[in-house]
This record gives sequence, structure tokens and C-alpha cells, in this order.
Amino acid sequence: MSRPADTGPGFRTGAFDHIDALDVIAFVLFVATLLAIWTEVQPFASLQDYAAIDDTTRSNGFRKAVTILLVMTSGGLVLARGRLTTLMQFVTVPLILVVGWFALTSLASSNAGLALNRLALAMCVIFVAASLPLMVRNLDACISALGVAVTAMIAGCFLGVLLAPELAIHTVKDVSEQTLAGDWRGIFAHKNELAAMTNPFVFVGILIARVRNLVWGLAIIAASLFLMVMSGGKSALLLIVPVLMIAFSMVRIRSKVIAFLAVFGFLGVVLTLTLGSVAFTGIHNALASVMPDPSFTGRTDIWQLAMDAIGKARVAGYGYFTFWDTGLVYGTASSDATAALASHAHNGYLETALAGGLPGLALVLVWAAIMPWRNIMSLRSLTGSSAEKAFLDFLAQIWLFGLLISCLEAVLFNRGNPTWFTMVIAIACLQYWVRAERIVR
Repeated sequence: MSRPADTGPGFRTGAFDHIDALDVIAFVLFVATLLAIWTEVQPFASLQDYAAIDDTTRSNGFRKAVTILLVMTSGGLVLARGRLTTLMQFVTVPLILVVGWFALTSLASSNAGLALNRLALAMCVIFVAASLPLMVRNLDACISALGVAVTAMIAGCFLGVLLAPELAIHTVKDVSEQTLAGDWRGIFAHKNELAAMTNPFVFVGILIARVRNLVWGLAIIAASLFLMVMSGGKSALLLIVPVLMIAFSMVRIRSKVIAFLAVFGFLGVVLTLTLGSVAFTGIHNALASVMPDPSFTGRTDIWQLAMDAIGKARVAGYGYFTFWDTGLVYGTASSDATAALASHAHNGYLETALAGGLPGLALVLVWAAIMPWRNIMSLRSLTGSSAEKAFLDFLAQIWLFGLLISCLEAVLFNRGNPTWFTMVIAIACLQYWVRAERIVR
């Protein structure tokens, strides 16, 4: 299938012929950018240093500098590729409404400076994620770069456990959450981050096995599953099979209605089993004998606190990601409430509503849930090569996992969260791909 030359990796296939200096630079920076944001520019962070985690509102000059550098390099490479027009296509009306609404609610919040600062970081991360697919020459280069980045992350996790276990495994010496002692966190700051990212790692492994090299792909899958188990991440472990099954089905089912019900019906079931058990007494009583703790880790008190807080600020919320660490939480919780000590809501939908109210949550869902689903539906019958089919499966898996893990972790629209960053890359690829197909037709 013939496609325009400036449409990015999801839309051109081919071998690595005629590789030039720009291709090499783009490949290296693609991998380096993934590693930087996946580790949140703090690999093997110490959890035994009070000073490092005492004030969560402090700015980190080094991380800010790296973020600005990533924005400049990714934007520069897109410009060098001649794909700036394609990048601008990512700026849709729903995204403009999301940014505008959260900017207004943050400006009106009691911690406007901090909220706007964090929103600016979120926009930088989205910009980098949208730029990444346009940096490399074609689909083959993109898939290979993903494989190299994931392999490096997995190797880093195992090397950390072997060479510096106090920085790669939770211990009783950690400042907080000593009950997690023994759970692996690898190169990440927390075992939940490692557990969540092992799912995208598995999806990359499947993609590599289908398109590049079977042995390499299977090795990534096996290592990722091992890390998932050692992290003790129940949510990630329980979601991987449903995600693979639903993503596979939605790309192949002819009926859009059935595909919609498969995706959003299952999402509704997970939300009912989790948040529904807290919000509705009937659901709680029905589940109590089967699932005493639908959150798996005692998060129900946190969810209840978040729901109570949202009820007090349904329209505007509390400003972008400032509720938990600026004292606002004590406007809803008592001073001795254990749930008030949480760093986030452990649910992306609640966290987004806390940040921008129910209108903000609705806008984010239109941009990050409805639009990608429409793009996947549009692309189902348009994939040509086996590599394109495998890549569409991969994008559907990443996107769907992001929606589902947000039921149990604060992933959705969460600044530099590595799972959210990966999800935005998938959203961007889907959007560019649909635009490219429209140009061809």
C-alpha cells in the first residue's frame, strides 16, 4: 500500500536500507527518551532517604532540565524529518478543550502555581509522546527501537536486583510502606510502577516476536512475566489476559456495536467491581462474600475519601494533581485518617475528577477513550502488511490496558507516569495513522 513519506512509523514499512546519520540519531534519541520518561528521570531512586521524599511539592531542577531537553530534541527531530505538519494534526479540538479546562480550573485553585506547573509538565510529556512516532524513519525502525528500549529496561531491573538490591527491592528500611518488603521494583520507584509497565513490555515482546525476531520477543515476554510476578502486582497480573483477548477481538469483530460493548462493557464491569463496591451498598454487600477487598490492597478507604472530596467540588475540582500533597485532603478527611496519607487516589478516573471536576473527567475520556476507539475501528480493515496488523494489535493493547489499569492506579492523564506516557504514544500513532489513510484515499 502506497503512503505519503511524512506520515511516520505506523504508515511506512521496509528494511533498514539507506540508513543515514539522521536515522541513527533518531533511533538513539527514541530509545533514550523512552528510558528517561519510563524511569521518570530517577532510576533506582532510594526509598530510605527522608530528605528525598519529605516535600513532594519541591521542584527538581535536573528533571525539569531533562524534560525541556526532551521537548527540544524531539521537536527538533520532527522538524528535521519534515513532519511538523503531521505533529500539528495531533492538536485536536478535544485536546484543546482538555488543556483549556484544566488550565482554568488550576488557575482558580488554591495552589494555582503548583497546579499550573504540573499541568505544564503534563503537556510537555504529551508533546514528547506525540513527537516520538514521527522521529524514526518507518515502522520497522519504531518496532526495533521499542524492543531495544524494553530490553534495556528489563536488563536494568535484573541488574539492579543483582548488584544493588536495596535500590531495586522494597525493604523494611524504606521510609514508608515497609509491608512491601521483598517485592521487586527494579529500576522504578515503586513496585506498582514496575508491575504496571510489565504489561506494555509483554505487548512489545509479542510485537517483536510477530514482526522482528521470535526468540527475542519470547525472551522479552518471559522476562516481563517474571518481573510481574516478583513485583507482587496483582492488578497487572489479572488484567493481562483480558486485555490480550479483548484487544484481539475488537480489531477483528465486524460489528462496531459488539466491539464497543466488549471494550467499554468490560471497563464498566471493572469499575463496578471496584468503585461501585464503595459507592453503592448493594454492590458492596453482593461482593463482600466473594471479594472482601475488590481493590486487592485496602484502597477502598482512599476511594471513599476521593469520592467524598469530588462531591464537594464536582465542577472545578481542586487543581491539577494538587489534592493529596498540599493539605487540601484534610478539607474532607480528619487529621488522623489513614487514607489522607495516600499520595494519590489509586484510581485514574477519581484522580482526574479531583483535578478537573466531572467536566474535566468527561473531556479526558472523550480524548483518551472515545477518539482512540473510533480510530481503531477505522483502521481495522485498512491494515495491509502483517507488520501493520501486528502494530494495530499492539496499539489496541496499550490503549486498552491504560484504561483498565486506571481503575486501580492513578494512570489516566497523570503527568509523567510511564504507563500514561506509553498510552499517549499509542493514541498519537492511531491518530496519525487514520489521517495518513485519509490522505491516501
